[in-house]
Amino acid sequence: MYWNPNHAEDEDDNQEYVFGGREGLLALIDCGDYMFAERRDGFTNFKESLELVEAIMRNKIISSEKDLVGVVFFNIEHSPAPPDEIELETGLVVPKKTAIYMPLSNPSADSIRKIMNFRESDDLFDFDRKFGHSQDSNMADVLWLCSRVFTRCGYKLEQSSIVLFTSNDEPHSAGSYEYQQSFVKAKDLQQLDVNIVLIPMSEDFDGSKFYREFLCTVAEEDPDQFRFPRYQESREPLLARIFRRDFKKRALSHIQWHLADDVSLGVNVYSLSRKTKYPSKVKLLRDTNEVIISKRSYQATSVSDDLSESHSKLLLPGDQRKTLTIGGEKVIFSVDEVTNMKQMLQPGMRLLGFKPITKVSPGNHLRSSLFLYPDEGSIAGSTVLFRALYEKCLSKQKAAYCMFTMRRKQPSKLVALVPQVCCCDEDGEPFRHSGFRIEFIPYAADMRKLEVFERSAPDVTQQQIDVFKSIAKKIKFKYHPSQFDNPVLLTTYTNIEALLFDKHDLEVYDSTKPDDDRIDGKVGPFVKTIADLFGEDVIETTKRRAKAADGEGPSSKAQKLTADVDPVAIVEAIQSGKTGSLLVATLRAYLQQQGVDGISRLNKADLVNKIKQDHNL
Repeated sequence: MYWNPNHAEDEDDNQEYVFGGREGLLALIDCGDYMFAERRDGFTNFKESLELVEAIMRNKIISSEKDLVGVVFFNIEHSPAPPDEIELETGLVVPKKTAIYMPLSNPSADSIRKIMNFRESDDLFDFDRKFGHSQDSNMADVLWLCSRVFTRCGYKLEQSSIVLFTSNDEPHSAGSYEYQQSFVKAKDLQQLDVNIVLIPMSEDFDGSKFYREFLCTVAEEDPDQFRFPRYQESREPLLARIFRRDFKKRALSHIQWHLADDVSLGVNVYSLSRKTKYPSKVKLLRDTNEVIISKRSYQATSVSDDLSESHSKLLLPGDQRKTLTIGGEKVIFSVDEVTNMKQMLQPGMRLLGFKPITKVSPGNHLRSSLFLYPDEGSIAGSTVLFRALYEKCLSKQKAAYCMFTMRRKQPSKLVALVPQVCCCDEDGEPFRHSGFRIEFIPYAADMRKLEVFERSAPDVTQQQIDVFKSIAKKIKFKYHPSQFDNPVLLTTYTNIEALLFDKHDLEVYDSTKPDDDRIDGKVGPFVKTIADLFGEDVIETTKRRAKAADGEGPSSKAQKLTADVDPVAIVEAIQSGKTGSLLVATLRAYLQQQGVDGISRLNKADLVNKIKQDHNL
């Protein structure tokens, strides 16, 4: 068994960190008559709600396939049991005017196909007869059913969410008994930590009648500072395809930051960005499509002296050895020795000193940065000490250099802790948080010296620089990672959905392609100026063999063969069919003597046919 220490280090850095916790999401859809009224675009609010539910389930399969999704109807006349009632817990009583269309379960191809077929059918699978319509459902009973579904789903949910689709902005009049019951239930949902997301299905939805105060009660927010959701803004996040895994908001590591021998504070390490990988492939048995489970074992084989018998012995981890070839010799290590060589220091972070932030060069970027934040749970007072150090580094523009060991059996890394302040985008959402950014710094052995940087740069004039300054101003744009989807992942998932749901009209939009028309319109006036200032591009091509003086045939090297050409012998060999001894150069030279042109690219068979045509052979 051979071991490469570099590969072992890469495996530790690129491993996945998967954390537990599931999210349960119930789509609560209003089925009143107003949801089925046809709009100007020929669509109904109910069908659009089903489309949004389908989009939620598609995203859940990619991002968090272990999460649970269900569908509940309210404001209906009948309450039929779901087709897969066996999945429901016994004793769960469904209130009147309410029905569970899809129990809380993991999203799958069958569940998506069920919503898709239901939405695309003309009569919604005879919805009027099976479910019917009403407008007198009690919101308190509906929300009670949702909370019971969450508690009886069979899993411990980290987060429970209700997505409410409705175009009725006043389900109960103010001061009524049902109105008061709804707000009592809203306080219960607040204690149960259930989140409610309202999707208003009409542009003239008035939230001040009921839902503003109701949502603020559930979320325990100030109504004056609450931003009520709008129709278009609520739909867009649900319809947007998210081709990324939903990594749970948990720390990668809980460590101690040692400022001195007797001064330490608790910190957590977070990853703010991580490369999204392709969906994992599973090997199947060709005949039965059963999943193949493979296990790796190591065996040592010994052969007797007379080579007549061989014995195999299963090697346990303690009996295994790893080798590394150095100077032509194989150096043998035990598993414990390999672990001790990789782990120079115990898990934690040790302060080395401080340097100006300008010394942290972007050119020394080894891997994606991490984020450091205090952990008050491990050491009391860590937040105060962390904040004081952060404020001082930020005011003096200093970066803290440390030795960083994230966990056991991992090599130590040299890092720079760069302080940063919180920044928000135009919508008020923070895209950079206050704290220390962990930048990985290379060691001396990691630095490369390239000869290309030692060459002298060509001289340019100020006029040439000004031209490209103008071009840069013309075609600049505001960048944000959310504007660009990974085209490879997008194509992969689109092709999988096309095969799974038998769709042939799915198109892939590559957001990384430049807007050629816009760039041409902006840069077009500068093309002639660039050509005048920089001249035409000089393209170096490989040298080709010189042709003969008449422009046809081989070069002078092939001309020397013309003296050895025997026309009579060539014709006799072709007549008798013995062309194996004839060379291509000889045949070309013979045809050149006969004044035949256009033979430089003909192969041997074409040259022989040419001679036969000329001599009528």
